[in-house]
Amino acid sequence: MTVARALTVEALERAHPEWSTWLRLTTIARRAAGDPAWAAAVPSEPPGDGVARPLIAGAVFAVEARAVVRLVGALIEARALTPETAVRVLDAAVAHDTARFEAVAEETSMSAELLRGVAPLVALPLLQACGRAWSARIPSAWRRGACPVCGAWAMLAEARGVERTLRLRCARCGGDWATAPLHCPFCGEQDHEKLRALVGEAKRDLRGVEACATCKGYVKTVTTLAACAPLDVGLLDLATVDLDVAALEHGYTRPAELDAPLDTRVTTPPARGLRALFGA
Repeated sequence: MTVARALTVEALERAHPEWSTWLRLTTIARRAAGDPAWAAAVPSEPPGDGVARPLIAGAVFAVEARAVVRLVGALIEARALTPETAVRVLDAAVAHDTARFEAVAEETSMSAELLRGVAPLVALPLLQACGRAWSARIPSAWRRGACPVCGAWAMLAEARGVERTLRLRCARCGGDWATAPLHCPFCGEQDHEKLRALVGEAKRDLRGVEACATCKGYVKTVTTLAACAPLDVGLLDLATVDLDVAALEHGYTRPAELDAPLDTRVTTPPARGLRALFGA
């Protein structure tokens, strides 16, 4: 048995009808990811060095307003959404910045809780485009638990192939990078007495939870023959939610905030007339 067979929205909804609302929104974001407007907004040269800071750090994205309005409007079910507000929501979502969400909510009478709740899906199409554009630039020496592309903490790990090579995966951008066994990706703990498996040995052949007694963080690990598709990492996370439940019951959690501020910014391209005026 593997979790791969459950990696469709339809299969997850059949297994968990209580997730139908979230899965409907997930489908909206996944479909939006195919819009070429997102790829067009990704700088060809990532501003981050991929050594001390993730590749996205300091990036400025100029995204076509119609793509942003369509996505954000569908996710929050707002019919009278201005391009300025939609772009600000995307800006906050990409930066994973609570203060920016609070500011948008206060100025528009939207629910900050709603905005934070849909943030992963709002950011998904643009960050997936970043993952595709910059994946070849991930340094082989990166061993941190934060994604080298978008800065989010790893959602899970894959023990991949016959050799079960450990690879961390990001649900925001699909990032895929190496990690080491007996090593906490969040705090760096390597003392094997403080690194614990939360499931029985038999189940660990296919999947399990590796937890750290030092920082109280955990990582789910699933055995795969090949890499999960970048857009499907979020579905794999949902398909293994029982592992999250096991970790939470033992007092372990995922880090809530990013490893460090990203300092990203989302704007819209200048009007065509202005581009012509300035020779752009």
